[in-house]
Amino acid sequence: MKPRAAIFLLLWATIFSAFAQSGRVELTTLNCNAFFGGGETKMQLGQPQTSQDFWRKAQNLVGLLPANPPTFVGLQEIGGSREAVYLSQLAAARYHHSFQPVFAKTKDSYTKEAVGAMVDVSQGWGITGTPGRDPILDKVLSKHLVIKLTNNFTALEICVVHLRRPIGKYATLEQQDQNAALKKWADDRLAKNPRANLVILGDFNEFKELGEPAASVTALLPPAGSFRDAFLQTGGHFKTHADGKATDRILFSEPLLKGAAGLKFEKIFVQEHTHGKGADRYWFTDHFPVTATFVPVAKN
Repeated sequence: MKPRAAIFLLLWATIFSAFAQSGRVELTTLNCNAFFGGGETKMQLGQPQTSQDFWRKAQNLVGLLPANPPTFVGLQEIGGSREAVYLSQLAAARYHHSFQPVFAKTKDSYTKEAVGAMVDVSQGWGITGTPGRDPILDKVLSKHLVIKLTNNFTALEICVVHLRRPIGKYATLEQQDQNAALKKWADDRLAKNPRANLVILGDFNEFKELGEPAASVTALLPPAGSFRDAFLQTGGHFKTHADGKATDRILFSEPLLKGAAGLKFEKIFVQEHTHGKGADRYWFTDHFPVTATFVPVAKN
């Protein structure tokens, strides 16, 4: 082997080894339970009523996040960009990292709730392109955000969602349509790049049990779909809501299961807490943070 080639391979191995040791990617989703700061809606949904209540709840929400700083946090039931900004500032203070807020306008005409995100740019990931609503999802998913993250080794595209509650015949059909749209979005991405690292996370409002064939999220899973449910991959019983249901999910594309494009699924965990019922729900949320961990691997 020529000396230059040997030196190059040694440098590459050293760089990859360092990345593998510190390059874990933790993706978290958190439904913030009516975390609004102003007049987004006239409905009483349990949102903070005073500035003091707003800041108290913001600090509590950030306090629920995992001990280690997540690379990415998808947020549901926020009011606007202001909430994403303030939560990012509080997360930066807690973890001593730099968090960049991301926000997408909502088309929810009922509650005006929106989704957003926080990206820990201290971990070497940057945002590529302009995050926002996707044309394939725009008409069907009132609350969604698509964002692409890249670093020196790989890329990761994340779709944050908050789906319709399946209460009543028509709402159930609408939720099914939303999952069908997500499948179309994923199929479109994978047709262009079969090795794409794709993640869909958020509040799916899936009331049926994990693995139940009648669940609307099944449309995204094999054999009909190409995504994997992190809970089903891990096995066991999971609950992400104070009522005991697994309404919040993290799904990922096949390349992330096999590690085909630089990242491989390792585990998922739920950060349960005791503040989801009664008066505590006002100050916290009735949802639990859910985090999936992906580890860097050599591309095959």
